[in-house]
Amino acid sequence: MRKIVGIALGLVTMLAGSPLAGAGPSAGGYSSDNIEWITHVPFNVGTASGAKIIGKHMYVTSWHNFSIFDVSDPLDPQELSTTPFGFKFENEDVDGNNKILIFSEELPDPSLHIWDVEDKSNPVEIAVLDGAGQHTMSCLQDCKWLYGSDGFIIDLRKPATPVKLDQTWTDAVGVPFSSPHDVNEVGPGLVLTSSDPLLLLDTRNPATPKLLATSEPNGEFIHSSKWPRAAKDRFALSTGETWIPAADARCDATSGGFTTWDTTGWQKGKAFKKIDTFRPPSGTYQDGWPPSGNTFGCSTHWFEHHPDFRNGGIAAVTFFNQGTHFMRVSSKGKISDEGFFIPHAGNAAAAEWLTKRIVYSIDLQRGFDVLEYNGKL
Repeated sequence: MRKIVGIALGLVTMLAGSPLAGAGPSAGGYSSDNIEWITHVPFNVGTASGAKIIGKHMYVTSWHNFSIFDVSDPLDPQELSTTPFGFKFENEDVDGNNKILIFSEELPDPSLHIWDVEDKSNPVEIAVLDGAGQHTMSCLQDCKWLYGSDGFIIDLRKPATPVKLDQTWTDAVGVPFSSPHDVNEVGPGLVLTSSDPLLLLDTRNPATPKLLATSEPNGEFIHSSKWPRAAKDRFALSTGETWIPAADARCDATSGGFTTWDTTGWQKGKAFKKIDTFRPPSGTYQDGWPPSGNTFGCSTHWFEHHPDFRNGGIAAVTFFNQGTHFMRVSSKGKISDEGFFIPHAGNAAAAEWLTKRIVYSIDLQRGFDVLEYNGKL
């Protein structure tokens, strides 16, 4: 039976204080009154730092194995297979197209791994490209090409024989930038990099990308970035990441935050302009912001905007042991906290929308929680 938990809901900001009203406990964790915890799905993944939903399947990868779930019924996901592969760090941004799955091994031996996953019950590794692993590796053009976080370009038109090009996308940028962590194909022929500053690339020919626009400098490590509605929305979104909390285990003004960007005028060379950044405060379980007590805290991580996001809306943003929060972006790009779920003894690492109301919160240590968002969309 579903368990509805929590009591009243308010708003929280880092500066103004107005905390969310008290949360209530359930078998899954603490939730605001507009979040319904439905169930928890454990799996033997261990250190699951990301997930990818493609059609009716979800792929979750870790440092030791990966699992495939049938999510055609979002309220009752079914594990189809778990495939061990030893220790491979980090496979954080798993990608693919439902026929092949891409794992980029950064440590101990930088390698690119290609898996045939057409048979979900029996994945088969079909290629390993030594020396081609980077922290993340992302698909372009339905995985005919790959871009690595530090610049590698992989020709994957023949998945069993991947080829690393001598040219890198970083060579083509021509402007200084730092901390590349991920790239995201935000629209046909358009890639947005998670770097400082953000970079928008023309990738119609992936082998020879061109720089189209940048953001204003952000002054922090950018973990992930998205541009809703296939790069037609007014707002681009990003999250930062910090690994070590303040000495007193409290969040501060340097904690990795969730940021909105105004993209107006990028076609004429105007830089994306930062509008607002929400940084996690330190509070209590009742207001949704328990003090961080370990390395995985006081920081954002992966996030996913709502499928109906249109010049504003809701985004599910993970904050490690401060849980998954549902952040509203106003029509002016301002950010507020609309609700939260904090798992018991967990670390929320990624969030995926299954429907307009159902969200999976992927946990580094526990599996994933199935949540229903009942707030305003």
